[in-house]
Amino acid sequence: MARNQFTFVNHASFMVQTDAAVLLVDPWLEGSAFNQGWSLLDRSTSNAALVAQLNEAALPVFIWISHEHPDHFSISFIKLLQAEARVRVTFLYQQTLDGRVAGFLRKQGFAVIECAPGAPVTLGHDMRIAVFPYSEGDSWALIQSGGRSLLNLNDCVVNTPDQCREVQAQVAALAPRIDVLLTQFGYANWVGNPDQPERQQQAAAEKITRMALQIGMLKPGLILPFASFVYFSQPDNAYLNAAQNTPRRIADATRLAKMARSIRFLQPGASFDLDSASAASLTDTHRRALAHWSALLAGDLLLLPATAAASLDEVRAAFEGYRAAVTRSLHHLPQLLELAHRIAPLDVALSDLQQTVRCSYRKGLRVLDAGAAHHVSMTASNAVFLFRNEYGFDTTQVNGRFQAADAAALAAFSRFFLPQRMAKNGYDRRHPRATLRYLVRRARAA
Repeated sequence: MARNQFTFVNHASFMVQTDAAVLLVDPWLEGSAFNQGWSLLDRSTSNAALVAQLNEAALPVFIWISHEHPDHFSISFIKLLQAEARVRVTFLYQQTLDGRVAGFLRKQGFAVIECAPGAPVTLGHDMRIAVFPYSEGDSWALIQSGGRSLLNLNDCVVNTPDQCREVQAQVAALAPRIDVLLTQFGYANWVGNPDQPERQQQAAAEKITRMALQIGMLKPGLILPFASFVYFSQPDNAYLNAAQNTPRRIADATRLAKMARSIRFLQPGASFDLDSASAASLTDTHRRALAHWSALLAGDLLLLPATAAASLDEVRAAFEGYRAAVTRSLHHLPQLLELAHRIAPLDVALSDLQQTVRCSYRKGLRVLDAGAAHHVSMTASNAVFLFRNEYGFDTTQVNGRFQAADAAALAAFSRFFLPQRMAKNGYDRRHPRATLRYLVRRARAA
């Protein structure tokens, strides 16, 4: 009998193995992510063990990375794989304007397939994958193996009927049905300050509503909630854990009661045969997984040490370096956007230094009077990270290591870092037409 095995690895990672090939998805197995803001709930997995498992399989290995976030794109795993893999490894990634991720992987010596939107890529005689870009940098995939179809939505925000219908139509062009749906079940970003628990509760409820919509419209045979087996692991963001969805909350959710028999949780290492498995046959596996995750969540979650302090001079230097970089990349566009009042200077309270600074693309950084109003507050070390890294805003928004004065201030924070997000995604002076189209789309959406 031909092999068609599914194995859950950890968090958002799983493998599909046939007699011809292994497909590995989004491997993150150890260490923290997002500027030490997230940690894995289950720390039993390791890069070394997974690389050894791939070597032992002695089959061609394909690794699909859905997007560049570090809980899907683990540099430490890639480095170890480069050093110790004894099998042929090919990475798959969506086509992007700048080709940065594909270029990085090729520099590590790996073969890379840049997947055209929606075009199936054959991985073995009975396995293929079609990748669909989604929003800014994310993607979802349809995996077909041995006659079974797996839809991996991972972090994609598919939360309206129209978005579900669009996914449904794209899947229907390639597969007659969805046998397995993999989708996120917990919130994965900043959702309010410590004194706003109702915002976190609303975010958790929205995830359940989203799952119910996806299941109701896409009608999968089996639902595997995943990509949420993490916790906020710093002293300044740990409050976000209180309202987070847990596997048990999902299993007991009233909104999902009619679908509960099709929802099955897994724990790392759990495997099943895709050809023969059903929600009913995975009942015992599901019960063991619920007990496993509940036990991990029963005690206090281990917080990581607070990041080292930074000085005002370091914040200033980091901002001026960032300002110079985006000015070069975007040919003074940030200054023009600020002059046209499309972007406003950002006021940041450095909570540990008890100082507030105004960051301006036109005028640089200056210290404001004591007690000045601010848009956002964070530690000085978080501000340095925010400015020094091309993915600084995305990381900070995901790890929740800041507080916002109000909704308008949060919007100002996001708008201020539009140039950073543009440069990161390849919208720069090298691609003027694509950059102009991007700005027009943003202006229409505003």
